[in-house]
Amino acid sequence: MQLYKVVDSERGWDLVRGEYLPGCRWAAAPSFSGCPVDPGNLGKVIFDEERMSLVRALQEPGVCSPELPGYVFHERRAEIEYLSAGEGVASYPDGSSHPVAAGDCLFHREGQPHRLLCTGGEGLELCVGLNGTDSERYPGQLGQSRGEWKPDVPYREEGGYRVLPAGRGPDWDGWGPGCQLTLTCESPGLTSARALVGPEAAFAGGFCQNDGADEMALGGGGEGLLLLPDRILPLCKNTAYYLFAGQPYKLAATGGALELFVYWSVSSTGEIGRRESELAF
Repeated sequence: MQLYKVVDSERGWDLVRGEYLPGCRWAAAPSFSGCPVDPGNLGKVIFDEERMSLVRALQEPGVCSPELPGYVFHERRAEIEYLSAGEGVASYPDGSSHPVAAGDCLFHREGQPHRLLCTGGEGLELCVGLNGTDSERYPGQLGQSRGEWKPDVPYREEGGYRVLPAGRGPDWDGWGPGCQLTLTCESPGLTSARALVGPEAAFAGGFCQNDGADEMALGGGGEGLLLLPDRILPLCKNTAYYLFAGQPYKLAATGGALELFVYWSVSSTGEIGRRESELAF
C-alpha cells in the first residue's frame, strides 16, 4: 500500500501518479446549504483523507465568508487556518472581532460559528486543515456539514475559538537538526506547527517516520525536497504532501529555508510517535 501523496495544488497535479486531479480545482464556496455562492470566495481541496483534510481558500478584497451578518460553523470538524497572505478581521457571535494578517492562525472547534472579512487591498490566502474527512463540503456541494448560525441556539463550549498571532507559539525540536518548528495549536485530533527546514536537515541521520499520526503539509515558500525510500519529489510554495502513519521520509531545503504549514492527526505532539526509521538513507 502506498503511504504517501504529493500534489502541486496550484495546477491540481498529482506528482506521484503523474495525473490531473479533477477534484483539486478552484470552486466558489457557499457558506451553508441554500446560501448564494460568492465567486469572490474560492476553495480548493488538496487532500480528503479519513483522519485529516487540507483545503486552500482565497477571498477577494471586501469579501466576507459568509455574507454579513451571518456566521458559519462546521458541525463535526475542527479546523486550523493559517493566513499565508493578506489582512482581515475574524469575528464571532460573542461580539469579539480580531484583526489578523499573514502569519496568524485561527482555531475553530466543532460547532464554533465564525466569519472572516478580507479588509486589505490584496486578497486573503488561507491554508485550512480539518480533522476528519471534508468530502461533504468540497467540491461542488452546498455544504451539508456547514451550518447557518441561529442566535437563539447555544453555539460553543468554552475555548471554541483561538486567535493565534504569528510567532507566539513554543518551539518544538521534534524534527531534529536543521529544522525549526513553532507549535501553533494542539486540539482534539488536530495539531499544527509552522516549520522552517534548512539544507542541513538532509544530512542529519536517516529516515524518520510517525508511528502514531498522519502528517500533511503545504509549502508556504522556498524550495526543497521530500526524500522517500523509493523516490525524491520537489517541494515549493503550494506543493503539498500527505504521509500516512508509518511512512519513512526526510526533508531538505534546496533554495533557502523551506517553509511548511504542518498538521498531524493527533491531539498533541506527544502522540505523534516520531522515531528514526529502520531504513537507511
